[in-house]
Amino acid sequence: MITRLLLLCLLTFLAACARPQSPSLYQYAIFDSFAAGEYAGKIPLSELKTHGDFGLGTTDGLTGEMIVLDGVFYLADAQCRLTRLDMSTLSPFASLAFFKPDAKQSISLNDIPALIAELDARLPKGTFATARITARFKKLTIRSVPGYAKPYPPLGEALKTQFVMELDDVSGTLVGLRGPAEPTGAWVAGWHFHFVSSDGKAGGHVLKAVGLSGEAAWMAAKRFELELP
Repeated sequence: MITRLLLLCLLTFLAACARPQSPSLYQYAIFDSFAAGEYAGKIPLSELKTHGDFGLGTTDGLTGEMIVLDGVFYLADAQCRLTRLDMSTLSPFASLAFFKPDAKQSISLNDIPALIAELDARLPKGTFATARITARFKKLTIRSVPGYAKPYPPLGEALKTQFVMELDDVSGTLVGLRGPAEPTGAWVAGWHFHFVSSDGKAGGHVLKAVGLSGEAAWMAAKRFELELP
């Protein structure tokens, strides 16, 4: 009788472990600490890759905008030129997920606020979320940063030297992440988009978009995994 009971408990435990977990968003480092000037890279991209194939971040010394798309780690340098990163590169901050969309649809929208409204209407409120927008843009404004040496300036000061690029009639992909609008300081609240052009030559943090037409896919993430440096 005891043996059967133990076997039943073991089978119940194994069945629970086998249940698929809901999608999660992984983040390395607390955002407020990073924004205060913690730009020294501490985790290699080879390790970050085990946590997702889609996401955003930066590299050691805030040397540009990092974009992860289809498992490829890109860096938008100080002139918004894209290159592929070596997996030994260190990062001080990154957010990643394995992107498996809940749904997708065609879109034709005026701007980023309209895109955000469209996505939020289709996602559960108060959750983390990711979105992939493959589209053509009449106008797109992106930025990147040049990199800094110690002592690192806070992010607000660093962005005063950002490089801004205006693109006309360009196609590509937006990688978007959403954090719940809660004042924790642990993550970025609201939506945050980075861009990768279709030809793989230009990219960066999205400041503005006008006239986007294409396809949007999205995924809600009810679990948040935070790794501290």
